[in-house]
Amino acid sequence: MLKVGTLIRVIRPEYAAGIQGIIQGREESGRWIVRLEQNLMNPNDVPLMLSLDESDFEVIQPE
Repeated sequence: MLKVGTLIRVIRPEYAAGIQGIIQGREESGRWIVRLEQNLMNPNDVPLMLSLDESDFEVIQPE
């Protein structure tokens, strides 16, 4: 079950594929708000936030 704070890896969109993020919340539409751990556009800028469908990312299991 997904919840706020879950660590994920982006699958889509392509420009963010492979980047880890943390689920920040859920929209009324059912999409998830994810804060990326790395901003590829500007590494010194604020974290990038994405709205993703559950099929756009995979959960990273804690070790």
